Amino acid sequence: MDPRAAIVEILRDSVRTLIVCHVNPDGDCLGAGLALVAALRRLGVTATMASADGVPASLSFLSGTDGVVTAVADEGNFPVAVTIECTSLDRAGRLAPAVQQARTIIAIDHHQDPPPYAHVTDWDPRAAAVGEQVADIITRLGVEIDRPIAQNLLAALVTDTGVFRYSNTTPRSLRLAATLMERGATIHEIVRAVYEDQPASSLRLLGRALAGLTLHAGGAVAATVVTQAMLAEAGARWEETSGIAAALRTITGVRLALVFEERDGSMRVSIRSRGEARADRIAQALGGGGHPAAAGADVVGAPDETVARVLALAAREVAGTGDDA
Repeated sequence: MDPRAAIVEILRDSVRTLIVCHVNPDGDCLGAGLALVAALRRLGVTATMASADGVPASLSFLSGTDGVVTAVADEGNFPVAVTIECTSLDRAGRLAPAVQQARTIIAIDHHQDPPPYAHVTDWDPRAAAVGEQVADIITRLGVEIDRPIAQNLLAALVTDTGVFRYSNTTPRSLRLAATLMERGATIHEIVRAVYEDQPASSLRLLGRALAGLTLHAGGAVAATVVTQAMLAEAGARWEETSGIAAALRTITGVRLALVFEERDGSMRVSIRSRGEARADRIAQALGGGGHPAAAGADVVGAPDETVARVLALAAREVAGTGDDA
């Protein structure tokens, strides 16, 4: 039996299922996870969606976000746990113990390396978004994809392909998007919520971050540091840093964009890439995860040392790949 067919049988027979996003969740992880939760509930399964870092304001429009929990009181209460885009259990954050105590752990992922901790893994590196995999699982479960489910799945596709601009976009992605739109999903609502309806504080923070950008490796690496003082000056929240790396990535000649966020006792590194440079290789070297175009990690240590270490990794990455952007 192929892994996806096995997953469908396990989910259909489950009484209680926990669906877990990775830390600092994005539209793909949340959209796919919420779509799966809705489908399982249609089958009578008690399904719970959990995200250690909650739901970013820009993704609160997704159907079902009001039911997302950030912690699980009874960690052993779920016979089945499903992780979405968690290349390692560390990526589940504080929810990792609840996943570990499940009798059956399912991992659904499309990153370059299959998760090693799961009993059953749906690993498809050809998928542009994990939403593609979940859409097929829902179809195999025999659940009709209505507008709320379709909108969540389309949000997964739109956000992980950069509104179908990134090189991971495939004919399969576009065919699925068309099918979801036929079920009532709308791209313009997703684009408006995620990319356009930004508070003024986000733009103030972006301006401060761009003012401090530096170029390295002959202009192939762009980097900036966001401090807590900058956040306070802009009146922004940490989640409002999400568009900064994408902005750096648009600079001519840049193949790796790095955003360093100075948190309490650690530094969060967000990495975006284009061309043959891979963001995930850098993140994995730092103990984080992600996929080739977008990845991240939390690094404990002195800020200056962390910046120097990551810039060295980035320089090696662009030196070992081609110039195609």
